[in-house]
Amino acid sequence: MPRRGAMRAWGIGVGAGLLLLPAALLADRPLMAFFRPDAVPWLIWILQWATWLGYGLVDIGVPVAIGVIAWGQGDRDWARRGFLGGSAVAAAGLLDQVLKNLLCRARPSAAGAGVFFTGFPCVPAPYALASFPSGHATTVFALATVLSLWYPRWTAAWLALAAVVGWSRIALGPHFPSDVVAGAVLGVSVALVFLRWVPGTGKCKMVDRQPRTGQ
Repeated sequence: MPRRGAMRAWGIGVGAGLLLLPAALLADRPLMAFFRPDAVPWLIWILQWATWLGYGLVDIGVPVAIGVIAWGQGDRDWARRGFLGGSAVAAAGLLDQVLKNLLCRARPSAAGAGVFFTGFPCVPAPYALASFPSGHATTVFALATVLSLWYPRWTAAWLALAAVVGWSRIALGPHFPSDVVAGAVLGVSVALVFLRWVPGTGKCKMVDRQPRTGQ
């Protein structure tokens, strides 16, 4: 998938997510029952491992690690993109934390589960009131967006990985489906803004590089 095609696809995804979010908010409880495979222990085990891929430091660390490797190889352009990609994921995670502290939504396991503005103002929001949006979904979808714009041929893989992490947040109980949808929309949106407007965040030169002939 060309880079422009990937950006367009992610943009369409943001629009679809915004349209689905009200329905997800209304249907959170039946959707939770649908997405929680409690009777399949091996699948729960897989999701328990997958959820680690949504931790902010992990998602920030992936593009930063790419930048560090590139720096060691002397490719300063690619190194800059790696560090800016990490900054895009970090910015998405930071905005997620701001929204959590403003919206104060009770987690599924908390008293008043699903209610917004519980104990408002809840700054700093305790874990029980930090449900919306999902931080894991925010950072992993931001990372998937960054990677898909750098390596567009692997877009389906990045999306699938992010979707599994999002699913894990519902299946393991910390979040409602609408939390994950909101986090995905937020993460993709912030990453697209970075990739579009921050110079040097776009596709890596190494990806574009073609073999030279005549040597």
